[in-house]
Amino acid sequence: MSTGNTLDESARTVEAESFILPFERICAADLPHVGGKGANLGELARAGFPVPPGFCVTTAAFDAFFAGVGETQALYAALESLDGKDVEAARRVAEATRAALGQAPLPPAVADAVLAAWRALGTEAAWAVRSSATAEDLPDASFAGQQDTFLNIRGAESLLDAVRRCWVSLFTDRAVLYRARNGFGHRGVKLSVVVQRMVMPEVSGILFTADPLTGRRGTVSIDAGFGLGEALVSGLINADLYKVDKATGEFLSVQVGDKALAIRPRPEGGTREEALPEATRSARALDDVTARELAALGARIEAHYGEPQDIEWCIEAGRIYVVQARPITSLYPLPTPAPDDGGTHIYLGFGHVQMMTDPMPPLALQVWQLTIPFGRTSSGTEEPPHETRSVAVAGSRLFLDATPMLRHPLLRRRMVGIARHVYEDLGRGMDALANQPAFQRGARGGRATVRGVGRIAFPLVTRMLHRLFVADPASLLSRVETFSESLLTEMRARLAAAAPGAARLRESRRVLSELMSRALALPPNLLVGVVAKGLLGQGIRRGLLGGTLEDLSALERGLPGNVTTEMDLAVGDLTDLVRPHPALAAVLHDRPAPEALAAARDLEGGPAFLTAWRAFLERYGMRGHGEVDLSRPRYKEDPSLLLATIVGGAGPAGANRSAGEHRAHHAALAARAEAAGERLVAASRRGLTGSLRARLARRWVRLARAGLGLREHPKFLLVRVLELVRDAVLEAGSLLVRRGALGAPDEVFLFRFEELIAALEAERAPDLRPLAEERRAALRRDARRAPPLVMASDGEIPVLAGREDLPPGAMSGTAASAGVVEGRARVVLDPTREVLHAGEILVAPHTDPGWTPLFVHASGLVTEVGGLMTHGSVVAREYGIPAVVSVTGATRRIHTGQRIRVDGTRGIVELLDEGAA
Repeated sequence: MSTGNTLDESARTVEAESFILPFERICAADLPHVGGKGANLGELARAGFPVPPGFCVTTAAFDAFFAGVGETQALYAALESLDGKDVEAARRVAEATRAALGQAPLPPAVADAVLAAWRALGTEAAWAVRSSATAEDLPDASFAGQQDTFLNIRGAESLLDAVRRCWVSLFTDRAVLYRARNGFGHRGVKLSVVVQRMVMPEVSGILFTADPLTGRRGTVSIDAGFGLGEALVSGLINADLYKVDKATGEFLSVQVGDKALAIRPRPEGGTREEALPEATRSARALDDVTARELAALGARIEAHYGEPQDIEWCIEAGRIYVVQARPITSLYPLPTPAPDDGGTHIYLGFGHVQMMTDPMPPLALQVWQLTIPFGRTSSGTEEPPHETRSVAVAGSRLFLDATPMLRHPLLRRRMVGIARHVYEDLGRGMDALANQPAFQRGARGGRATVRGVGRIAFPLVTRMLHRLFVADPASLLSRVETFSESLLTEMRARLAAAAPGAARLRESRRVLSELMSRALALPPNLLVGVVAKGLLGQGIRRGLLGGTLEDLSALERGLPGNVTTEMDLAVGDLTDLVRPHPALAAVLHDRPAPEALAAARDLEGGPAFLTAWRAFLERYGMRGHGEVDLSRPRYKEDPSLLLATIVGGAGPAGANRSAGEHRAHHAALAARAEAAGERLVAASRRGLTGSLRARLARRWVRLARAGLGLREHPKFLLVRVLELVRDAVLEAGSLLVRRGALGAPDEVFLFRFEELIAALEAERAPDLRPLAEERRAALRRDARRAPPLVMASDGEIPVLAGREDLPPGAMSGTAASAGVVEGRARVVLDPTREVLHAGEILVAPHTDPGWTPLFVHASGLVTEVGGLMTHGSVVAREYGIPAVVSVTGATRRIHTGQRIRVDGTRGIVELLDEGAA
């Protein structure tokens, strides 16, 4: 009998211990048992930070409670069916789940364990009872505020009731909807409960160890108010804001808020609101000494975790306590590699310039690190080729290091001036960061910078001057095409000569490292067009040449030789072949691309369409949506975007268009541009020197049109070389799949060249699949981040002031193509999935050449990123459609079907009705 009692008692002790973990026994590895909040508090307590004592009711206790609910499988099935879009459905399911949990009994063993731990710490104290989910306070998802907290809990009954209510709050409407929208499965999320001695603070608040607004890692930002922190986090008061330099302890700013009230604990339990007298509400909550102490404490906590932290703190009887710390998930990652000179660097978003801001996998990033010729430590021909030091990676995006140019006073003025003209926000952001004291303290750019710029600029300028004053404008196109075809043929032969696998990847790496340096022969042909147009503009403004600026602007319409425009016109030709045949259009619309193209052979109009289709892919099949990313499929692999565009143009909205109308429109634009050029020449022929000025004007008009028409040729050469490299990489991927190293050929893009070469050459191929999944998950996380246009190496992202001349409710951007249009918006996030109908206004996050088939049908353009010389702007001007670019939040604020007005002259977008969601 005695032995049996001992065994029963031992079993109860083990069971109780599985339900309870005191803070001093918790570390970060215990997250599955105590949730994010509990793991962080235990980690802080074990590290010696001032955390009020307490314990966690573990997820094992939650499981025991949930086991008493009954129909758990049905509840979870209903939760997992939610897609995060139907808010009402989420509310219904969440309410039903809470109702079921509300009827479940609290397991006696759990209740006994909770009360035993509570008694051991002291029953006279008040307690804070807080939810701690296993999917919260994570490095990439905070889940802040999704579950409930209960303060000033007193007595056994109230404590157990608060624990139950915390468990039920895992299924609040907001928590269920948050998980559904962010792809977190409901079955895998469990809830622990933190029970912590309640601090009765005079002052409390939140501390960020990096500025949450600008992202600057060197600034500590402290919000503070009187009483409990709930008044602050609930937005009931305007808290004080203290910003402290982390390194020096100096105050960068102090803003005293109007703290109208404080939340205080009631003696009997719970809380109350207390109105503060005028003198108190406007007084500082923190003196200088305490604010610096908090900043220093925050810096130590950040150092412990190795990343910026969001810290909840409070002060009781003059002592600082930490009641929570979590990663700041909203910060954009720092560029890597970090600068090695100790100074602050300024980076420009490569994706914004290329009009493709999505994250890219490691191999696609390395392609550009090899290709960009600036900042190399040696030639690109050695083994292995060196990557540029002028490119950093952050959030799976590329950033160009503009520091050497911006540190040289003369080069900085020129660079910022040019940027402000072609991409206003880029220039403003560069200027804002370059004026920061942290950047000013860095070493000035000197002769080395000028020499480096000169090595690249001198040959370009020399060639451009030859084109400007000597070469026949009509020869520019043939020069570019001959050079491009020769280089492409050579590189294709080199890759074909290398053996498949490691050898071909090595040759791909060499080809990429040489490509841009050798292709620098092409930009002078484009630059001469830009310079010639600029000279005409200067001549008109200063009265040295005749004509109007309107005629000057018209020169960019209907440009000759633009390969992207020629592609779009070819898409229009394909649309003309489909439009008379409704059955063909229906098949192309309703079926997947391979099946639709196969079925087209037997339909009226199908054979003629397929012949033209094959010719199109032969010429343009290497292009595609997001084509600067090597991992993205090309048209020849996934023609969904092209077929959607063709169907959109052949549908009801385009039914009234006649065959060849798109080419006639382009020809009319070209004719108007030529007529505008003749007017500029004729207006310059007046006066004694008129003959000379007219000859000069005519040459510059011809150069402007010929040169600007070549804008897309360097990119066209690049994507054709990328096609060769992509084929070699996918070939290597297939080899690695056969050797069991990868699960699918396209996983190859998740690795760098050297990793793939090593795997191919290994006697026994390593299993790369777990690492592939890890990197794929990182890409998914980075896809949720919004990349900055400009950022500093310390994480600062400049906050730019908005315009003051906007009509109510309007959005501002950069005026990119003149004119005003009103119409229905079509918001396109993925051009492979959405159809733009004739006459609609295209609203997109960005566009690149892969998007431009949509321009055939667009009546206007609005993009979230871009400048005067970025892709969408140039194409819009050539097509003669109004465009406003760099419109922050356009795809969120504008809905498909909504009537909008696009003013491409003033850079304004107005919402004319509520529209359709």
